[in-house]
Amino acid sequence: MRDTARRAPSVEPVIPGVEPVETRRRPRVHPQLVIGAVLVGLVLVTALVSLVWTPYDPEHAGAERLLPPGAEHWFGTDRFGRDVFSQVMAGAQITLLVGVVAVGIAALVGVPLGVLAGMLQGTGRGKPATVLMRGTDILLAFPGLLLAIVLGAVYGAGTVTAMVALGIGSIPAFARVARSGTLQVVRSDYVLAARAANRGEVAIAARHVLPNIAGTVLVQCSVNFAIAVLAEAGLSFLGLGTPPPTPSWGRMLQESQQFLGLADHLAIVPGVAIAIAVLGFNLLGDGLRDVLDPRLENAATPGVEPVGTAATSPVEPVETPSPVEPVETPALDLRGLTVRTRSGRPLLTDVSLRVAAGERVGLIGESGSGKTMTALAALGLLPDGVSATGHVGLAGVDGNLLDRGERAVARLRGREISMVFQEPMTALNPLMRVGRQVAETMTVHGVSSRTASSRAAALLAEVGLPDGAARRYPHELSGGQRQRVVLAMALANDPAVLVADEPTTALDVTVQRQVLDLMTRLVSDRGAGLLFITHDLAVVSQVCERVVVLLDGVVVEEGPVAEVFAHPRHEYTRRLLAASTLEPRATTTLVERPTPVEPVETPPALIRVEDVTRNYTSRGQAVHALRGVSLSVPEGQRFGIVGESGSGKSTLLRIIAGLDRATSGRVTSAGVDLSPAPGGAAPDLGDLRAALQLVFQDPYGSLDPRMTVGDIVAEPLLNPANIRDGGPRTAAARRDAVREMLDAVGLPLDAAERYPHQFSGGQRQRIAIARALVCRPRILVADEPVSALDVSVRQQVLDLLARLADEHALTLLLVSHDLGVVRHVADHVAVMHDGLIVEQGPTAQVYDDPAHEYTRRLRAATPLLR
Repeated sequence: MRDTARRAPSVEPVIPGVEPVETRRRPRVHPQLVIGAVLVGLVLVTALVSLVWTPYDPEHAGAERLLPPGAEHWFGTDRFGRDVFSQVMAGAQITLLVGVVAVGIAALVGVPLGVLAGMLQGTGRGKPATVLMRGTDILLAFPGLLLAIVLGAVYGAGTVTAMVALGIGSIPAFARVARSGTLQVVRSDYVLAARAANRGEVAIAARHVLPNIAGTVLVQCSVNFAIAVLAEAGLSFLGLGTPPPTPSWGRMLQESQQFLGLADHLAIVPGVAIAIAVLGFNLLGDGLRDVLDPRLENAATPGVEPVGTAATSPVEPVETPSPVEPVETPALDLRGLTVRTRSGRPLLTDVSLRVAAGERVGLIGESGSGKTMTALAALGLLPDGVSATGHVGLAGVDGNLLDRGERAVARLRGREISMVFQEPMTALNPLMRVGRQVAETMTVHGVSSRTASSRAAALLAEVGLPDGAARRYPHELSGGQRQRVVLAMALANDPAVLVADEPTTALDVTVQRQVLDLMTRLVSDRGAGLLFITHDLAVVSQVCERVVVLLDGVVVEEGPVAEVFAHPRHEYTRRLLAASTLEPRATTTLVERPTPVEPVETPPALIRVEDVTRNYTSRGQAVHALRGVSLSVPEGQRFGIVGESGSGKSTLLRIIAGLDRATSGRVTSAGVDLSPAPGGAAPDLGDLRAALQLVFQDPYGSLDPRMTVGDIVAEPLLNPANIRDGGPRTAAARRDAVREMLDAVGLPLDAAERYPHQFSGGQRQRIAIARALVCRPRILVADEPVSALDVSVRQQVLDLLARLADEHALTLLLVSHDLGVVRHVADHVAVMHDGLIVEQGPTAQVYDDPAHEYTRRLRAATPLLR
C-alpha cells in the first residue's frame, strides 16, 4: 500500500483535466430549526420547572375567583381561584407526555412495518407486503379520537388511555410514510450497489433506507405530535382526557367556554400555549429534516452546477474571430446578458448571441458553463434567487423581455419562443394523455379546444408517431417517441424561436439520429430560428451552422461551425474538440494473421454465458428480455456489449453480476455458478461479490446522498468474503484502503469526509470507480459509465478505467449504446438487438467491417465530427 500519510488533507493534487472539488462553505443557519427549538425548549423548560416549582398550587384554589391578569397572578385566576400561570406550567407536563408517548407508539410500530413492507415489495414479494399493509389499514377504521372514546368507555377516561389510543390510531400514517419512502430508496442504484457489495437486507435497511427516510419520518413525528396535543386537548375538552384536578391545557379550554366575554384570559392563555407547542414541533421537524439532509448544506443555486475554476481563474474570451455578418432582424437577440445569484455570484457574464430566422446556432460547453441558464434567461424561467440584466429581444416583440412581468412573458412562451427539454419523461405530465398535452399548449394561447385537438393529432402524425398515439400516456411510449411529443408541443404554435436543451442526451444513437433529422426538417419548414444547446460537438457539426462556445458563463469563441471546429482559437475549444474524438484502442487494429501451425492456448473464461433466456411478465403479457444469449469472456480481456435501450444489455449484465437470475441456460461468473437451480435455491454470492463489482450509469444516483464518500467507498470491504480472504478487518485498515483508492482515481484525501453532492459529475463517477475497485475484484462491470458525462470528462473516465484495468489486471465488461466508446476501450465486442447477440468479434473488425445490418445502422447513426 502506498504511503499517503504525508499528504495534507486540505491540499488537493493538481491533476490535469480533473475538476477541482467544490470548496466547503460555512454551514447555513436554519431559521426554522432555531425558532422551533426555542419554542419547544420553552415548553420543555416549563414542564421541567413545574416538577419542582410553581408560583401557586396548580390544583387547589387559593385566591379570589376570575381575577384578571395582574402583578400577583400574571395570567389571572380561574373560576375556582386557581392560579392560571401555575396551571399552564403544570399542563406542559401533560402536553409533552401525551405527545411523546403517542408519537413513540406510532413510530416504533409503524415505521418498522412500513420499512418491512417496502423492502418486501421492492424485492418482488408484493403479496406479503400487501397483507402487511392491509393489516395496518384496519386501524384506519378506528381513528385516534374514536378509539380513545371506546377505550375510555371500557377502561376509564384518563391520560394513559388517551396516549395509547392516539398512538395506535397514528400507526397507519407512519407505516404508509415509511413504506412510500422505502420503495423510493430500494429502487435506487445505490441500494443495488449495496447488494452488489453483499450487504444483507437488514444492513441495507439500517444503513441506506432508514437514514434516507429519516427526514420524512421526523416531519411525520412533528405533525403527529401536534395532532396528539390537539387531540388530547379535544378529549379533555369533552371530559375524556386528563381527569381533574390534574391541570391540562385542553381541560382549561373546556372550562373556559362558559366565561367567554367575561374572563377571556381563561381561553386565550391555554390556546396560546397549545399554539406555541404545535408551531414549535412543526418548525423543529422541518428544521431537523433540512439539517439531516447533507445535500442542503453548501447547496448551490437551484439548477446551477458548481463552477470549477471561475473563482480562481477568470475566463477571458479570445479575440473576436472573423466577423459574422450582422443579422438585420434576429429572431432571438441576447445582448450583454448577465445572470447573478442573490449573493452576487455571476453565473453568466456579458453573454451576447443572435439567432436569425431559419438559422441553426449551437451553444456548447460543459456542465456548469451556463448553457441552460442562458436558455432559462431567454424564456424568463430563471430559478428563485437568480436575477438577470442585459437585453433579451424577440422578433416582432417590442422592448426588452427582462423588463416585462411574468404574466406578459408567459403569453410569449410557447407562442413566440418554445423549449424542448432534455428529459422527455419529466417534461410530460404522467397522468395526461399526450394528445391532450399537445392540445393544451395551444388552448392556453386562445385556440379553441376542437381546433387544438385536430391540430394536435396532425402534429403527432407530422413528427412520425403512429395512429392512436394521442390517446396514450407518456409511460406507454418509448424514449424517442416521448421526445417527439415534446417536439410537437414546442412547435404547436409555430414559434419564431425553438430552444432545444440537450434534447437527445437520453436517447440511443439511432433514435438520436431520427430526432435530429426530424427537428432540422421541421425547423427548416417553418423558418424558425434554432438555438441548440449541447455538450456534443459531433451533433453540433451535423445540425448547426454557427456555434457559440461558453466557459464559466463567458462566451469564449463563436463563428461558423466549419471555421471554429477546423481552426479553434481558444484553448478550451481545442480541448473540447480533442475530447470529442475517441481514438480506437491501440491493440484493436485488425491484422491479417496466418493460420497458426500450433494451437494457441487461450486464457480460461472468467465469464461464461450459454444459451441464456430471461422472461418477464408485464401486465399479463410475456416479455422476452433475453433469447438464447451466449458469450465467453477470457480472464484479462476488455469486453464490450453494445446495443440500444431495450436490447437486453442491462438484463444480461445483472444476470452476470448475480443481481438477477436467468429463466434458463447456464451462467458462470468468476467461478460461481449462477445458473437457475431446479429447486429455485439461490447461490451463495459472497465470493462473487468479492470478485465482481459494478460501476453504474448515473454517478449521482449510485451514491447514497446521506453517506460520506469514505463510507460509500468502504462499503464493499464489509463483505465477509473480502475479510475472509485477507481484506482489512479494522476500521483503521478500511480507512487506509479508502485513502489509497481515492488517490488512485485522482481525488484528494479529504474527499472521504465530504458528501456526493459536493462533487462534479466526473468526480462522482471516480468515486463510484473507487468503490468498485477498493476490494480488489477480478472483474469490473461498467454499465453505461460515461453516458451522463461531458465529452472531456467522458474521455478522462474512460482513460481512467483503462489505466486501472491494466494496473489491477482486471477483466473489464463495458456496456454502452455508443460504438465509439466501446471501440476506445474494448478488445472484443458483442452487439445486442432485441434480446439476441447479432454479432460479436474483435472490436476493430466489427466496427470497420460490420457483418450485420443492425451493426451497420448503429455505426451510421453515430455522430462524427465533420
